[in-house]
Amino acid sequence: MRTPGLEHLGMTVPDPKAAADFYGRIFNPQLFREKDPPPRFYVTVGTAYLAFGGPGNSGNATPRVDHFCALVQDYNAQNMRKSLEAEGMIVTGAGMIGDPDGLRLQLLNVPGGLAGTIVPGGRISLEQPAIHATGLDHITLLVSDLERSTLFYRKFFGQETSRTKAPARVWFKVANTSLGLEAAPAGQSPRIDHFCFNVAGFDRRQATGKLRELGAEPAPSNDEQLLRFRDPNGIVVELKAL
Repeated sequence: MRTPGLEHLGMTVPDPKAAADFYGRIFNPQLFREKDPPPRFYVTVGTAYLAFGGPGNSGNATPRVDHFCALVQDYNAQNMRKSLEAEGMIVTGAGMIGDPDGLRLQLLNVPGGLAGTIVPGGRISLEQPAIHATGLDHITLLVSDLERSTLFYRKFFGQETSRTKAPARVWFKVANTSLGLEAAPAGQSPRIDHFCFNVAGFDRRQATGKLRELGAEPAPSNDEQLLRFRDPNGIVVELKAL
């Protein structure tokens, strides 16, 4: 599969507008939304974007990253579906594929970007974004069986580029982005654990202060090139010096 990289993540949260406002103040105050119900909001982050929706009819209101997306060159939905179904995978109409733990990967055609059903959702602030992010650096998944998940993602992204033992982790290079797989700690469910954005002109102290002003609490760290925080819904985000 030829891909220019990972492009966006979708989140399920109790209040999509509040989540979009939070991320909009960090990355881009110009929000976007779906033209028609149900409410769904979007924040562009450099070449990437974040999508925020409610639980809908699923009944599962637990805040979570519910899918991540990779763009595909020369994408043909029908041919892709046939190839994946021949491998025993189930593909939904939105191009979603569940991995062995049910974590969802979406495949979309190049050039990607916001869909035609999305319209401007208003500018929430006249101030400049708190952080100048250029796009995704990586996404990390916690999985129940590292070898099983590694075999699954090889089918999409080829041979893994690196492995570590402590913690047990596998990395795939996806064009200029990366996908990490890590064994879920005992007692924890598999999940899309966190995502990381590259930041131009990164200043850890300044970023920490701005995030605290917005209600986030950055995690302590001695790494001046990386900042990790939880959003108001408990979702983990990393910022990395470009």
